[in-house]
Amino acid sequence: MTFRIGHINKYWGRDRGGVEAVLHAQVSDLNQRGFPVAVLACRPRHSPARPFPPGVAGLELEAPVLASMPVPRGFGPALQAFAASCDLLHFHLPFPLAEAAALQLAKRIPWVATVHAEVVNHARWMRWAQRKVCARFLDRVDAIVVSSANSSRMPLLTGHQPRVHVLPFGFDLAPYLAAGATRRPRNRVPVVAFLGRLVGYKGLEVLLHAAAGVPAEFHILGDGRERARLQALAADLGLSPRIHFLGHVPDAELPGRLAAADMFVLPSVSPAEAFGVAQVEAMAAGLPVVNTALSTGTDWVSTHGLTGLTVTPGNPLALAAALRRLVEDEPFRLACGRRARRRALELFSIERRGPELSALYQELLPRERMAG
Repeated sequence: MTFRIGHINKYWGRDRGGVEAVLHAQVSDLNQRGFPVAVLACRPRHSPARPFPPGVAGLELEAPVLASMPVPRGFGPALQAFAASCDLLHFHLPFPLAEAAALQLAKRIPWVATVHAEVVNHARWMRWAQRKVCARFLDRVDAIVVSSANSSRMPLLTGHQPRVHVLPFGFDLAPYLAAGATRRPRNRVPVVAFLGRLVGYKGLEVLLHAAAGVPAEFHILGDGRERARLQALAADLGLSPRIHFLGHVPDAELPGRLAAADMFVLPSVSPAEAFGVAQVEAMAAGLPVVNTALSTGTDWVSTHGLTGLTVTPGNPLALAAALRRLVEDEPFRLACGRRARRRALELFSIERRGPELSALYQELLPRERMAG
């Protein structure tokens, strides 16, 4: 294979969020399968660059961030030059700047777009404008990828269904499986882990109110703009001794940090949470999950009564009751953890999912190019 695959996303670096974790897993796998891979992404101004895997040609454009979107100077010409060097472009949405810039490109090669989530947290006028741009962009795309059947039904994709492909995300789960293999029941206060950016839609305020009724410690792994406010709320609620904000955790330490917990919580309150990468990693480490019913893929990834419990979003009492059940019913908790580990391995490993993405590319690329 000599064709070159180009991925375009807001950011690079799996520690920047779930979309970036998906991107990292996909380009690493494609590179190992022999695809020449390139990445065009942005880097928030004054933040450090993130290294690309060996063999992956990466370009990060430093940019100011406005309304959660990087806006680097010269993105249009950069995208045009990037597209000229590739044989297939794979866009990761939402990224309104790239969608708008792509409308100016002459379309000479196949385009794929993974729709990770819809934009739901911005002002109404901004969402309207973004939907208009995205609709025009999706009209030009050859294939649209979503991570679950629920996500395939998002309103944004109405009218595009013939080109929608449900391809669940896959990840390198080996470190989490290895860390989880050494987990044993411990005679101590149970630990509930959360992993993710500390932003509003993750539902951490709900979690803190729920924590008052749960006899456990809480390890909050991750950082973000809400951290100071959440720490102040934990103090106001008298929970500081049991709520530990551990900040950014390096990739190499994550499997051990998760395996050291007894259960995982994903209390998200918005459809902006469309999959929940962190819960897959926790499941691979053998943790049962408490998540929320968002009509996206979150409660499909970890299913109610099988690999954990699912509750109504934004409901501290329901969240507390689910966490208490896992704390108090150890046989159920351990059984959910075993099933979670098995489900992660069977459905969400890169070995299971990687070939599906490369097969989609092969369908879109001209046969004569593939033969070259």
